[in-house]
Amino acid sequence: MSPHLPENSDLRRALAAIHRSQSRWLADLTIVCQGDPRFLDAFRRWREWLTLLKLQLIRAEDRLLHYLLVPEERRPWRDFPLRKPSQADSFRRWDSCITPYFKALHIDTRFRRLGDVRDLDGEASIALASTDLVAVASIAEHTQAALRHVAAEGEAEGLEDLAFFHVLAPWKVQGLRPLTDVLQWLDAFLAEMDEL
Repeated sequence: MSPHLPENSDLRRALAAIHRSQSRWLADLTIVCQGDPRFLDAFRRWREWLTLLKLQLIRAEDRLLHYLLVPEERRPWRDFPLRKPSQADSFRRWDSCITPYFKALHIDTRFRRLGDVRDLDGEASIALASTDLVAVASIAEHTQAALRHVAAEGEAEGLEDLAFFHVLAPWKVQGLRPLTDVLQWLDAFLAEMDEL
């Protein structure tokens, strides 16, 4: 059996797209948080990058499902060994640059978060978009280790394990909620600024 299955090329391309988007957004985020006063331009770029990233995550999950439909004898399971830096360290590092950036600009990032939008009796809680942004940045950085391997190797042994456990699962479990909330906050903030 050849390790170069045509069925996994769509999955590799989807993962490569996530890698590129995360790399560009994290680079932009780093530069902006060093004190760029043009926050409206930055927020508009972030909204575009994060919307694209959300769509690419959905696409990668769909490609993984298509890949898993290939008969198992043609895609035997292989674990993907990977050492990644601690996500807690990544969270602290991003918090140390994102939170001061918002404070320096005197931007209030509080918003009302609903536990379940379908629960009409549910109470909203107060959340911070800056904290959600830190969570999104730390997960993006954390998943980059696996995505760099796909970009460098092209044909990754254990591609499905890498895609599911090292990229999609962290996003689904920890990242999609803050990503969705950050996008909603950016939309509301930019709409308010456009009205002024």
